[in-house]
Amino acid sequence: METTFLNIRLFYCLMKLIMFDYDGVIMDTFAFTKQIYKELGKEFKINIPDDEKEFRELLELDWRETLKKLNIVTKTQLEKNEEIFKKGLKKYSKLIKPYNGIPETLKMLSKKYILTVVTNNYKSEVDYRLSRYKLSSYFRGYFAEDDGDLKPKPDILLKCLKKFNISPKDAFYVGDMDGDIIAGKAAKVKTIAVTYGFHTKKKLKDADIMVDSPRELITLLN
Repeated sequence: METTFLNIRLFYCLMKLIMFDYDGVIMDTFAFTKQIYKELGKEFKINIPDDEKEFRELLELDWRETLKKLNIVTKTQLEKNEEIFKKGLKKYSKLIKPYNGIPETLKMLSKKYILTVVTNNYKSEVDYRLSRYKLSSYFRGYFAEDDGDLKPKPDILLKCLKKFNISPKDAFYVGDMDGDIIAGKAAKVKTIAVTYGFHTKKKLKDADIMVDSPRELITLLN
């Protein structure tokens, strides 16, 4: 059940760590992601939905599960997918940008909490993009696809907690997909779902709390 703002503010003062997902929470990568899947569709002659709602339904947190839905499963196909993705990072770079309010939110929260990024994306991409937008100084660490099993398994979150010697009861995880909430629950941390990312409110219903904008995180946690 969704926790009220009032209730969560009663225990937020005890929290020490906020783990942020990257795509759909810090960075708006939705248009970029859609372009990548359109290119995959052309490459493998697969129909990728144009309708935004249908496309959101297609996406899973673990991108390998999304590819399985599209029957992209062989080693050759997966290697081609990686090639298209990495080329797309340059080709569609302008489509990737921080959500409005994210810089101010991170600046404020970093004064009070340890902030980290916990993502299924590539660490090199996270490092490059956050540095480009002058956001890297707000974070104490990045935990990415090479740090353990991908979310929705909790491995990467648990590695982050261990790194900073933080108890799960003293940490939040902020995500935008149902798999983020599953990962957070498995790691026994409090989960905050943002509704401005990839998945709809219906899919995020199991989060401890939902917010509709980055600035609401300041109201909630600062």
